[in-house]
Amino acid sequence: MSKDKRKDIQETGKGLVLDTVLSVGSETAAEIAKESITSIFGDLLVDTASSLLPGISGAVQGYKRVRFERNITAFTEQLYSNIDTIRVNIESKNNEQKEKIDQLFNIVLDYVIDEQQEDKIEYMVNGFLNLTNHEQVSDDFVLTYYDVLKELRMVDISVLRLMYNSRYIIANDTTETFRDIMERHGLSYEQYQSVRRNLQRIGLLITKTDLNITDDLEEIVKKFKEIYAYLDKATNPKYTRSLPKLRLPKLKSKENLELSKFGKDFVRFFISKEDD
Repeated sequence: MSKDKRKDIQETGKGLVLDTVLSVGSETAAEIAKESITSIFGDLLVDTASSLLPGISGAVQGYKRVRFERNITAFTEQLYSNIDTIRVNIESKNNEQKEKIDQLFNIVLDYVIDEQQEDKIEYMVNGFLNLTNHEQVSDDFVLTYYDVLKELRMVDISVLRLMYNSRYIIANDTTETFRDIMERHGLSYEQYQSVRRNLQRIGLLITKTDLNITDDLEEIVKKFKEIYAYLDKATNPKYTRSLPKLRLPKLKSKENLELSKFGKDFVRFFISKEDD
């Protein structure tokens, strides 16, 4: 690539990075891909690193700069693997919707820059890809979903994906089990259970007790009525027939964990793309 063309791209990219991505023509994009587009945009964004890290110097600044470069490179690679889909989604939007997507892109980029685990950036891009496919998305929606993703670690995502696949992917070829996850992440069974409890605390998992509590309360009320009728007959001297047989209530509630509705939506928004 000529120095002039590279300079033109960098000048364009001094505004919003997404504008640069979509303004590059298909012929230029192919040429960029051959010469490693990730390094071009990585260099471009690293030039702004000092403004993103005010008041930090020495070893700390060096560490954050390395993380910044690493995350931006990973983000750009993932972004460009989906560039055609993003371009189609954006072209179908009106100007107001495009401006909103630009704002959301900046929000996502903030999360990318601060991320500790590089592998999670793939899921951040998956989420942004889904955002560009929606007609209207609020800032609160994006912040809520990305805040939860920020709180998770790769082991949490592995457990979520396992639970989703085992429940909702009918033609699922994977043979992964919770033992595979334990081995891959070096977890004991107690630590694995701790991960599940943390996912429950966040609201991504729910117990069957929560799901079936209404049905169980109705069953208990029904049994109380049967007991009352039984006692009424048992204490009535005029009742001469045999007493009905009492049975224990059949409760559906169990402490087994499963994905909540929010958990299912969360997986489909960020994670399930790789399983489709």
